[in-house]
Amino acid sequence: GLGLKIDDTDVGRAGFVRCLPNGCVAEVVMDDALVSKLRQGKQATFIIFQTPEEGIGIPLGLNGFGPGFDALK
Repeated sequence: GLGLKIDDTDVGRAGFVRCLPNGCVAEVVMDDALVSKLRQGKQATFIIFQTPEEGIGIPLGLNGFGPGFDALK
């Protein structure tokens, strides 16, 4: 599955809904609370879990998230 931390706070996990030869897909609802946390955060870490307890973190800076997200609307 996929996990998300914003700064040092665990935000949640999502299971993979399907896997293809080139990767797996997880679906997450971008509700107002999550978008607000992403707007206020400095860094997100997406964690790809190999097992339920063990994962690899991929850090991503959130600078510019708000304007970028707004441009999608």
